[in-house]
Amino acid sequence: MTPETLLDRLVGLFPEFAEAWDEPDNEALDEDGSFTLEDAFAEFSHFFREHYEELEASRVQGLAWLLLECMADPESDLDDAATSGFLENVAAERFHDDFERYLIGRPLEFYAQWSPGH
Repeated sequence: MTPETLLDRLVGLFPEFAEAWDEPDNEALDEDGSFTLEDAFAEFSHFFREHYEELEASRVQGLAWLLLECMADPESDLDDAATSGFLENVAAERFHDDFERYLIGRPLEFYAQWSPGH
């Protein structure tokens, strides 16, 4: 998956993220407009933390499926981006337990490391 495809998938799930992505203070974009997989997930993690309570459950479930797809190959750049660019950034937040219930497979195993009392 290319960074552009990942961004398209995230915007497809959360159209409001497009506006956040286009902000002038988007630190994910290099001067030439390029960005990495991790940059896309990291920028999305800021949006996700700020808006979690407003997000539709079906879209959060869609994100969980996207994370499962991204983490299918543990040795891939996409897996690294999903874990260090997104899951680590939203772990142990106020919504931790609620979001955890959407996750399955490797994303759940990774995210559960930050469960209270773990």
